[in-house]
Amino acid sequence: MFLGEFVFLDLETTGATVDADRITEIGLISVKDGEYQEEWQTLINPQKKIPFNIQMITGINDQMVENAPTFSDIYESLFARLDGKILVAHNVRFDYSFLRKEFKSNGIKYSPSLLCTVKLSRLLYPEERKHGLDSIIKRLSLVCGTRHRAMTDAQAIWDFAQHVQKNFESSLISTSIEKLLKGSSLPKGIDKEMIDAIPSSPGVYILKGENGCILYVGKSKNLRVRINSHFSGDHSNKKDLKINQNITQIDWHESAGDLGALLLESQLVKTMSPLYNRKLRQKKDSFTIHWDPIDGPKNPQIMELSEFNEIPFGFIYGIFDSKKSALKTLRDLSKTYNFCLKKLGIEPGEGPCFSHQLGVCMGACIEKESALNHAMRLSLALNKFLIPSWPFNGEVLLIEQSERSGLVEKHRVKNWAYLEYQVTGEKWSSEYRLLPSKEFDYDTFQILRKLIEKPTNHITIIPQI
Repeated sequence: MFLGEFVFLDLETTGATVDADRITEIGLISVKDGEYQEEWQTLINPQKKIPFNIQMITGINDQMVENAPTFSDIYESLFARLDGKILVAHNVRFDYSFLRKEFKSNGIKYSPSLLCTVKLSRLLYPEERKHGLDSIIKRLSLVCGTRHRAMTDAQAIWDFAQHVQKNFESSLISTSIEKLLKGSSLPKGIDKEMIDAIPSSPGVYILKGENGCILYVGKSKNLRVRINSHFSGDHSNKKDLKINQNITQIDWHESAGDLGALLLESQLVKTMSPLYNRKLRQKKDSFTIHWDPIDGPKNPQIMELSEFNEIPFGFIYGIFDSKKSALKTLRDLSKTYNFCLKKLGIEPGEGPCFSHQLGVCMGACIEKESALNHAMRLSLALNKFLIPSWPFNGEVLLIEQSERSGLVEKHRVKNWAYLEYQVTGEKWSSEYRLLPSKEFDYDTFQILRKLIEKPTNHITIIPQI
């Protein structure tokens, strides 16, 4: 049962970006111990134009809100209706972020407990795949007026709550609500205002403990959602439990998009060595398998990257932390594909290799299998480890721009190496900035390769002639 005081609320806005958009309508229903108390609604003058596409969705146009009160006109009476009550909404973080911003601009700190009916639906109906409001209305045959009006949608989520109260045990409802409210609790030392200041944008975050100890570095397409995820649930994950026990500070750096965030995350994990991150590969002491049967070694050779004056991309396979690791990969391939240990450069001498004596090798060591056939099979097997040649004639500029913040990041790269970083449109200076290494780095290679093989609409690739 919904024990306590709740406000079922919905907002309509001029758009989805809290920093740039404003509220156009508010509808709410007050509930106490599962019983309806009262409802309240009003249009709001957003003091800006409502985009045409938003007018088409909500039906609210500029003429309708022209003589409506502004948020500053109604904030005191609205706060009185919300204060001390649990805020309930579908995707509650969206509605809350707009309310928090508007209240803050009027000198009020609004920090309620939040209950999301999307998450509640997932808990109570785990067998269902969709939990959007339209899906819930259809699935439960709820009577609903015109969607995307504040009072209609607030009524829909209250109708959902009433359906839940009629069809589930009170103890299950209370347990589910308690779990969701508990899931949004924050560790000691981290306040809600700190979380609310984090943007809903791509970037990198740094979780710190006492004396600036770096606990964890992560990246996300939505910083606020990702950081909140560390503090949700019962912390059955040991890593998240330890982070929650020790965290005292959260830093973040906003990026123009996913590419900049991935590159910066890789850099910071290497330079900061966080306690709870999987260690990314360092460039030094890295090994690879070099094989070029036409113009290079006839048998695969395990070499340090530092041995090459110029890395022969297209003829190196894999990056390994140790020579032992690279050797194990070759031995595993030998067992899986019946390769000859001598042709793999693992075993010296003449005559049959040890694997052939065991009946594993197909006989390339004694010319039972031709050298050409063995080489073709080996090439196919090694191909999944291939570090390919650079697909451009020279340098490439990768440009990533954020419509939300106006940030523009430019990444100059060549031969899988990161050469130069430029950024414009920053709202603030940050100590967490990309510092191109100008040398080959395996993790940078993986990031760039994925981007180049499957480019997105958010990144412009410009070859530098």
